[in-house]
Amino acid sequence: MGNIALLLGVATWTIQGQSAEWVSTGGPLGGLGYDVRIDPRDKNKMYVTDNFAGVVRSDDAGATWRPSNQGITARGGPTGDVTPIFSLTLDPNNPDIVWSGTNGDGALFGIFKSTDGGSTWSLKSSGVTAPPEGIVFRGFTVQPGNSDIVYAMAEVRTAIQGREFIRVKGRVYKTANGGESWSLLWEGNDLARYLIVDPGNTATLYVSAGIFDREAYNSDCAARSYGGVGVLKSTDGGSTWLAINNGLTSLYVGSLRMHPSNPLILFAAAGNNACSGGGDGNEQGGLFRTSNGGATWTKVISSDIMTTVNFAPSSPEVVYAGSAAAFYRSSDGGLTWSRYAKPGTGQWGPEGVRAGVPIDVVADPADPILLYANNYGGGVFRSTDGAQTWEIWSKGYSGAWIHAVHIPPTSPSTVLVIGRSGPFRSVNYGVDWTGIGTGQAVFAEWNTLVSDPRDARIILLADEHQGKILRSTDAGASFAVVLTHPQANAGEVTTRQGFKSFAVAPSNPDTVYAGLARERNTLDQGGTPAGRVSYKSTDGGRSFVATGSALDGKNVRKLIVHPTQADTVWAATSGGVYKTTDGAANWTLLGLGGKNIVALAVDAPNNVIVAGEKDAGVWLSENGGTTWIGPITVGFSSSNPYVMALVFDDAGTLYAGDQYSGVYSSRDRGRNWAPFPDAPMTGLSVRTPLDLAAGNGMIYVATLGGGVFRYGSLPSASAPHSITGTASGTLRARALSVALQPALAELGSNRKIFIAGVLGSQIYFLTPTGWQPWASGSIPVYASGAIATQTIRVFDGSIDLSGAAGAQIYVGYGTDDAEMLASGRYALVHTLQ
Repeated sequence: MGNIALLLGVATWTIQGQSAEWVSTGGPLGGLGYDVRIDPRDKNKMYVTDNFAGVVRSDDAGATWRPSNQGITARGGPTGDVTPIFSLTLDPNNPDIVWSGTNGDGALFGIFKSTDGGSTWSLKSSGVTAPPEGIVFRGFTVQPGNSDIVYAMAEVRTAIQGREFIRVKGRVYKTANGGESWSLLWEGNDLARYLIVDPGNTATLYVSAGIFDREAYNSDCAARSYGGVGVLKSTDGGSTWLAINNGLTSLYVGSLRMHPSNPLILFAAAGNNACSGGGDGNEQGGLFRTSNGGATWTKVISSDIMTTVNFAPSSPEVVYAGSAAAFYRSSDGGLTWSRYAKPGTGQWGPEGVRAGVPIDVVADPADPILLYANNYGGGVFRSTDGAQTWEIWSKGYSGAWIHAVHIPPTSPSTVLVIGRSGPFRSVNYGVDWTGIGTGQAVFAEWNTLVSDPRDARIILLADEHQGKILRSTDAGASFAVVLTHPQANAGEVTTRQGFKSFAVAPSNPDTVYAGLARERNTLDQGGTPAGRVSYKSTDGGRSFVATGSALDGKNVRKLIVHPTQADTVWAATSGGVYKTTDGAANWTLLGLGGKNIVALAVDAPNNVIVAGEKDAGVWLSENGGTTWIGPITVGFSSSNPYVMALVFDDAGTLYAGDQYSGVYSSRDRGRNWAPFPDAPMTGLSVRTPLDLAAGNGMIYVATLGGGVFRYGSLPSASAPHSITGTASGTLRARALSVALQPALAELGSNRKIFIAGVLGSQIYFLTPTGWQPWASGSIPVYASGAIATQTIRVFDGSIDLSGAAGAQIYVGYGTDDAEMLASGRYALVHTLQ
């Protein structure tokens, strides 16, 4: 039969009905993680903190998580609906007493105490003050044997920008009455991270100061004057302090731990991304060990910015340490170390995920090789083999900052998202998420993504700092860089930029457009991109070339291609709305010149263009951009809506995401707006949308600090699988599409898809390279992996099939061919006649 072109068509399955409210998908992982703690009495009870999700608790050893923030009154984020809890500590004398502290701006700070294992909280901040720039609570320590004495370690922000991060000071507060009042114990030139009390002599205290992403107040890191405080020791309960830094080559000590039974042995994890020499070619960070109470330190791990260290409580000779590059394990008390990282990546963590900076790690109380690590980029990971390999262990919560969300037209149960924590894929409507940061897709910050409308396995990604475009042909199992923008330079804050928007031409999907913008930290401050900002591919994203220069110097936030004219494109830019009709060779300003346009939706058949202006509202043109109405703010809760996303659904309803107040809908193409789906936006607990996607009866919202929310009914859990074929044309030009809809419970499971053609006594199987005859042995597989609702185009109408008259086409799926036949998951979908 020859090789058949394999193209995926648009699925025809539509979800019936709508849910009444938004539902958090609980993912993907992400946020700003900090502490992870295990109740020493019951290792199934665990706590983690996330600067967006707050306190999150598990009662099944981290298999599932749920928020536990009742009574925590501090709120943050643009809409005041995230819970900015940073640090958390269990009272070793009574683990039902839990302390937590905020990462707040200005007056948005607090110390909170729970006496019922985190079920409820009370504010305990009397005596604590904060500058206008804010205070961050970096940790708590309860004195062994006396629950009334608690120390709170803090970062005190300033308005001074350093080489890369702000410069900060630090404080240690103390309470002697269980938090009813606090007094200042220490104040210095860098944040206080850990305080350790010698359990044999509680007047002996150690404080570590510094962290990897803050610069000390006494530093000038651009001039290589790194400053810092290091480790301090007091032998009189904190009345006086002595710096004990003999042997430390970096004074940014982000983690400090004492041996469980020998108080003279301590480990200090040190280093800073801007201030310990790495950026100048001489990294001074590392892991340090003392066996004499800090009189001298010995470096035991060199040339790495170490961010966490801890002992295995059941076997204190086992010590773990971590950095963004690797995890380390010692079995001899820290004298020798083994290093573990994913091969070829220079990173630790689960496959498909850039784990980032491990900010805290704990070992199971009884099992020295069972570990849990909280990631500074959000999410908990678990290792069952002593840090050699890791798995995602964050189901049920997300503090993720998601920049883009996309529904592949060929697979309506699939959702693709990308954000600060990387790219992720779900094949079951967001119920479960898989990281697809594979191959060369290992960057620290991300912008956007899109799939080929013919084949959901082809995905394009864009990073935020390095101007990279990456392409996958295997649903994210691997990625390769296809473009690097020549003016992007991640090494300096002022030269970081990346592609912010992709647009694929529906009428010719080999045509793909890409638009450049500055990275987010400077984008909203008026920063402009360097070099050419408009790029185009004519080979489905395999390569890109720069196009017309009219948009140069403007941030391109959104591109939309005409549904039937591949050369017609609209662009939302920091200088207005532009249009091209010659494939981006030339661009014309349609209107709103000089306005910072951040979102765009186009109804081409009706000549309607809707644009979102930063901090202003929505603009509407009903004549293709000749004239504009706006800015429209009526119907929005905020007086200056920052509409970051606009999208039409299949029925023509327009949705808007206002970063300051939530999601809205318009039934008249943007003239009038109302909260969606009702006045309180029921279920949307984080109302900071950064992007929207709508299709096939589903709406997804990507949020700043809450991951992804879904609106729309899932198919019935009792609905069986279905496999149906739709054919058209004569045998000389036969097109055949097969809609494969697994049962809901099967979505995401690893399955193999088989496509067979039976002609007389001959059997053929379709493979990714074409049809192959089969007589015996293993049956060729068409595709394998996580099963999703999809449509497979078996024949695309370009092949003369008249010589195959009478052939019967079967499609099925299963764990293997035997299971497929035994379970009946196959069907005769068409007979060629």
